[in-house]
Amino acid sequence: MYPKITLINKNRRSLIVFERDLNNPINEGFIIFWEIINTNNKQLIFKKRLLTIRAQQKLKRLKKEGWINSNELDKVA
Repeated sequence: MYPKITLINKNRRSLIVFERDLNNPINEGFIIFWEIINTNNKQLIFKKRLLTIRAQQKLKRLKKEGWINSNELDKVA
């Protein structure tokens, strides 16, 4: 299944959102890159369609690089 998660980098300047394609949620979805300008402003960098396998590989690589699940940050705060 396509991951549904939002990641933020260590210095909180970039955000990556994995979003399922509503028409094909098992096989495809989107990866969306945002730049965080300030707490209330984000700028879209790009949005790309990915297959589930590629998305899972990308998610695994990002977590290894130190990206943090933004939902976990909300639980801590």
